Amino acid sequence: MLLIDATHRGSIRALRRWTAAITCAVAIACAPAGSAHVNPLPQRARGVAALRARIDSLIGTPAFRTAEWAILAVNPERGDTLYAHNPALLMVPASNMKIITSSVALTQLGPDYQFTTTFAVHGTLSNGVLNGDLVVTGRGDPTLSDHMRGSARAAMDTLADSIVAHGVRAITGHIYSGVDNFPGPHVGEGWDWDDLNTSDGAGVDELLFNEGMSRIVLRGSNGDTLVKSAPAADPSQDYLSELERALQSRGVRTGLGVGESVVPRDGAPLDTIMIVRSVPLRQILAYFLKPSQNQMGEVLMRTVGLERAGVGTADSGIAVAGRQLATWGISRDGYELHDGSGMARADLISPETIVRIFDRMRASPDFAVFYNALPIAGVDGTIARRMSGTPAAGNVHAKTGSLHWVRSLSGYVTDADGERLVFSVLANKWTTPSLAVTATADSIAAALASFRR
Repeated sequence: MLLIDATHRGSIRALRRWTAAITCAVAIACAPAGSAHVNPLPQRARGVAALRARIDSLIGTPAFRTAEWAILAVNPERGDTLYAHNPALLMVPASNMKIITSSVALTQLGPDYQFTTTFAVHGTLSNGVLNGDLVVTGRGDPTLSDHMRGSARAAMDTLADSIVAHGVRAITGHIYSGVDNFPGPHVGEGWDWDDLNTSDGAGVDELLFNEGMSRIVLRGSNGDTLVKSAPAADPSQDYLSELERALQSRGVRTGLGVGESVVPRDGAPLDTIMIVRSVPLRQILAYFLKPSQNQMGEVLMRTVGLERAGVGTADSGIAVAGRQLATWGISRDGYELHDGSGMARADLISPETIVRIFDRMRASPDFAVFYNALPIAGVDGTIARRMSGTPAAGNVHAKTGSLHWVRSLSGYVTDADGERLVFSVLANKWTTPSLAVTATADSIAAALASFRR
């Protein structure tokens, strides 16, 4: 007969628990999108103790033994901490970085802020002929895109129509960028090399067309053509090239074409022919936060720097953001910022910092703008197919984050007593399937939604 001592029996029991947990995690991860099992707090289990036990059980499985979880959930009106697990731990936030970017931009710029693009003449305009250059001065307008305007090219055609309506029928000189309002690198500090060939990693500049994605036409030797998109090497130049195309399609002769630098400074004055204003920031934020659009994050951080510090760089915007966070009473050791989108793995944020920001925004006169711009569980944005059929659906307004070995879910949830809670769930480093991590975060949000004091 095989004899097994107590130590080995304990090891076998642990192995069985581990195997069961992995089997469960794999089952969750392999389920169809949107169907991962989400468990709210059981009806019979109520109160803070039950909530804490529930969340402990969710993150305490052997499947997550290598994972890092940092979680905080509070009732800001009561001043109660409902759950805390490593709340001060600095975590890679992925797109939860956009919580800082959007809240700072809304506070610093205001909900009615509009991006402006100025079109001017460098030379003389007579009888439809511009003897000189057309100069376009941008300040980062990110709205000339397919997902905001339906068709970025159609929106550019509208701009060309306006230029023609202002009397320009021919241009003898160049089409230039006016001012380098966003100096420095087009992409964020510390972005992964592999991301730079994708739409997520497209760069930004003061002139931005279709979120930094350039239209490339490939012609084969047999006459076939293939149209594809790729990140523009120079976003401003790509914008001007698209403007030249639109003007030529309206019959405008463009002379020397797109210039390779900003307009020469020869002392001649620039005569403005039109200024184009974007929709206000209150409308832009939903297009930023709900789909988690990276280039808008980079533009907003640079714009905060340009408008409040006079320099349109990410570093300048981050310095302004740091001052705003200090005003909100957020400790400097609660974050480390490197970009506006969260693509940089050097970004670090604690749940305490995120929850404090959400609490400060809750007291802002612009709270409705911020709250409604966040994705809504089971309804829209990056959580449109998550938490359906739970008390969190149509209830949770939260920002997600996703990078390799990073998942985040932070926002607002109304509990079963009708009180609004603030929460942040950050997860880094795991070996179990990622969908199991996502399902666990969703289960935590559902448990908060069903919480009753």
